[in-house]
Amino acid sequence: MTVLAVGCSDRDSVQVKPREPERPRRVVEPPSRGVRALPPFAIRAEGVGPYKLGASAAELLDELPSGPRIRQFTIPGVVHRDMMRGEEDAILIGAEPQGKSTFISVIRGEIARTEAGVQVGSTREEVEHSLGAAIEETDRARDPRIVIPSKLDNAHIVFNGDRVEAIVLTPVVERTKDVVAGEHTCTRPAGEREKRTFGACLSTAGELVRVGDEELSVLGKDGEKAVANVRVPGLVFAAALRNPIDGRDDIIAITRSTDPQTQTRTWTLIAYRLAEGKLLRVIEPAPVYTVTDANARWIGADLDNVDLLIELASRADAIEVGGLLTTRFGDKIRDIVVISPVPVARRRGSKPAADVVDAGLSDGGAQGSGSAERPAR
Repeated sequence: MTVLAVGCSDRDSVQVKPREPERPRRVVEPPSRGVRALPPFAIRAEGVGPYKLGASAAELLDELPSGPRIRQFTIPGVVHRDMMRGEEDAILIGAEPQGKSTFISVIRGEIARTEAGVQVGSTREEVEHSLGAAIEETDRARDPRIVIPSKLDNAHIVFNGDRVEAIVLTPVVERTKDVVAGEHTCTRPAGEREKRTFGACLSTAGELVRVGDEELSVLGKDGEKAVANVRVPGLVFAAALRNPIDGRDDIIAITRSTDPQTQTRTWTLIAYRLAEGKLLRVIEPAPVYTVTDANARWIGADLDNVDLLIELASRADAIEVGGLLTTRFGDKIRDIVVISPVPVARRRGSKPAADVVDAGLSDGGAQGSGSAERPAR
C-alpha cells in the first residue's frame, strides 16, 4: 500500500505583517533665550531680579519680556534719562542716554521684595524692623518722605504717610565719616518725627528745630522755649546740614512756589544760620529746579501731578542738590526717576547776610510774582 504525505513548509505558514509607515523624527528646538526668572523678584543692592544696576541697555532689553522699549524722559535742567519699563510698568529702569543703568525703581508690591520681606505697601515699622533704622548723616539730608535704611544703604524707600510707595535703587555711595573743623564738637540732639522736630548743631550746645507749616523755630535742648524763628512761605521741608568749613550746621529750607500766569513751578533752596539769637540767611533764595506745564507734558504728565523729593549733600564750596522726580496717575506713582544734580554755591566765609535785620520777619521763600504753596504732608 502506498501512503502519500502531504505537508507544507514553515515558510508558507508565516504571515508577513505589513510594515508601518516611517514616523517623522521629533526634533526639540533649543530655547531662543535663557530661562527667565519670574516674579516676585529679589530686591538686592545690585538690582531687582534680572535687572542689574550698571547693565547696558542691550542687556536690559534682553531681559524685558515685551512691551515698549526705550523712551527719553527729559525736562531741561531737571532730568535727562533713557527710560525702560518692565513687568507691566511695575519696574522702571533709568539709564544715561545710550549708557548703563543708573537706577531701578519698584512701584508695585507684588512684583518684588527684599530678602527680609519689605516691599511696596510695607509699613514704616516693618522697614525699620527688617532693614534697620534710617541712616543719619551730618553731611547729607533729604526730604522726610525718603528713608535710606542702614541694611540696604543704596535703596531710597519712598513713603506716603506710613506706607512704602516706591523703592529706588541707585549705585552704592561711599559714605565718609564726619570730619569736624575747629576745636569744638557737637552731637545733634534727637528730634521727634511726630513733633516735627530735628536736631542741629547751630552752636556747640546743640538745638532742636521745629518745622511748622510755613515757619522754622529754633528751640533749646529742652524743646520748650523758642530762641529764634523765621517765616518761610511755601516750605516743603527743612534739615540740618553740616558746613565742613567750621563744623557747624546750617538750616537748609526747600520751598516750592507756582506762578499761575506762566504755569511754572519752582523749587528753591535757602540756608540759614543762627547768629546773635536770630536766624539769618547765609544763602539767598536760589532756584534749583523749574518745571513748566509745557515740559511736564513732554513726559506725559500735568504740572499738578509732578513733584520733586529733594536730597542734599554738603561740600566745602557748594551744596549739591539732587533727588527724585515723581509723576502720578490718580493716587498712584506712575513714574519715579533720579534727577540731575545741581550745585548751589556757598557764600565765601560763613558770615550771615548783613542786610537781614530780623530773620523772623524775612520773607525767605518769596519767588517774585509766584504764589507760595503749602505742600501736602
